[in-house]
Amino acid sequence: MTITMTAKNQITIPKKIASILGLSKGAMFNVKVRKNKIELIPLEVNEKEFPPEVYRKLDTLSAKEKGKEMPLTAKFVSDLKSGKI
Repeated sequence: MTITMTAKNQITIPKKIASILGLSKGAMFNVKVRKNKIELIPLEVNEKEFPPEVYRKLDTLSAKEKGKEMPLTAKFVSDLKSGKI
């Protein structure tokens, strides 16, 4: 699944993923940058456990979209490594 960042550096979480994770307007996330990846972790007051079928759906979505990721530019990776981003 490929998403595009807007001119204002915004991205939209696809409806399928938001629905599977139970996310709605106003959801907050902890953001981590690891090497050349951005990790969004939904913040909740209570820890949420997902049933196995939710993990299966996410695995299926991930497998279906594998290899379709947009390549990162060398400059972006360089900026991440140097702490500019």
